[in-house]
Amino acid sequence: MNRKIGNRLKPLRWSTVLLLIPLVSACSSIGSSEGKSAAIDPPPSQIEEAMLQQAEGTADGTATPSLTGETPVKPTVGQVAPEDSVTVYLLDEKGYLAPMTLRLPSGETPASESVQAGAETAMTWLTKDPKRIDQLPEGFSAVLPEGAKVDSVKLDTDSGTVSIDFADPLPAMPANEERKMLEAVVWTMTELPGMDKVKLSVGGRTIRSLPASKMPVDEVLTRGIGINVEEAKGVKIAHSMGVTLYFSARSANGDGYFVPVTRLIDRTPDRMRAALDELIKGPSDTKSLQAVVQPGFTVDGLKPLADTVNVSLRDDEWSAKKPVPSDMMEAIVLTMTEAAGTPQVKVAINGDDSFLDSDQRSYDRPVTRPAAVNMLER
Repeated sequence: MNRKIGNRLKPLRWSTVLLLIPLVSACSSIGSSEGKSAAIDPPPSQIEEAMLQQAEGTADGTATPSLTGETPVKPTVGQVAPEDSVTVYLLDEKGYLAPMTLRLPSGETPASESVQAGAETAMTWLTKDPKRIDQLPEGFSAVLPEGAKVDSVKLDTDSGTVSIDFADPLPAMPANEERKMLEAVVWTMTELPGMDKVKLSVGGRTIRSLPASKMPVDEVLTRGIGINVEEAKGVKIAHSMGVTLYFSARSANGDGYFVPVTRLIDRTPDRMRAALDELIKGPSDTKSLQAVVQPGFTVDGLKPLADTVNVSLRDDEWSAKKPVPSDMMEAIVLTMTEAAGTPQVKVAINGDDSFLDSDQRSYDRPVTRPAAVNMLER
C-alpha cells in the first residue's frame, strides 16, 4: 500500500515534523511543464548553455558561481530530520522533483546513525526497485534506473563533498530523464548535514557528460544547477540568473506537498528581493502548481543579518487578527533561506510580528528552515 504525505487538513498541511522551530540554527534536469499530467520536457538549449556558463567548475575542482548563485544553507548540530528517516527527491506524476522525507522500514539503517549511512540509504531509495514501490507515496517514483548499483559513497567532511561511484555499466535511461536523475542525486545528497557538493563517477571514471543527452557534467556539482528549472517570460537567457522558489502541489489523492522550482529571471543584484517577488507572482504552471502567497501581499523591505533575513510584507487589507496560511509562511521560509543562505527568517506584516498562522504558530521570533520537508506518514 502506498504511503501518504503527511497533511492534516485542507488546504495544504503537513505532519508535525514540518515545524518552523524558533531560534535554532539549521541547515539548508531541468524543465518546464505545460500539461497537468505531461512530463516536463528538457530545457531549451539556450537555458542549458546559460546554466553551464554559470555553473562550471574551476581547474582545481572547486565550485564556481552557479546558475542560482545561492549560498548553500549548511545543516548544523541540533537541527536534523527524525531519527528513522531520510530525505530523497522523487519524481511526481506531473514530472516535478520534490523532496520527500521517508520514514524507514524497521531493519534499515537510519540516516541519523551517521551522515555516511544517510548517504548510502538515500541512494538506495533513489533507485527504482519493485520491492519499494508500495513504500513510496502514491504517484511518486525514484529516478535512478532499475539495476543501477553504487560501488562506493565517500564523504569528505572538510570540503562538504559527497563522491558517488556507480558500478559500470550504469543502466541506460531516456535522454529526457537524465537531467532529472542528476538533479535528484545532487539535491538529495546536499540534504545531508554539512554536505553541499557532489562528485559523480562510473567505474572510477568521472562523469563528464550524460550518455544519452550528451549534457556536459561538471566535476563538482552543487544546488546551483537548479531544480525543475523554468524560464520567466521575456527573460534574456544570456543575462539571466536563477532563483529557487517553493510552490505547493497536490497528488491525485489530494495530499499536499512543496515543490522547488528554479526560475530563470533577468539578472539583478538583489537576489533575495527577486526571489520573494517571484514567489509572490506565483507559479508559471498553474495547472500543476499552486500559488502560496495570498493576493494583496507585497514586499515592504528585506534586511539580511548574520544568520537571519528580516522580511517585511505589506497588505492594506490584512489585520493581525487574521491568521496567515501556514503553507504561505513555510514557503517564504524555504524560499528565503535558499536565496539568502541563512538558516533563519524573521517575518513582519505591516510592521507587526504578533500574528499567528493557520496552525496557531507565532512569528515574533526568527524561525528556522525545517529539517524535514514533505514528511510521509505510514
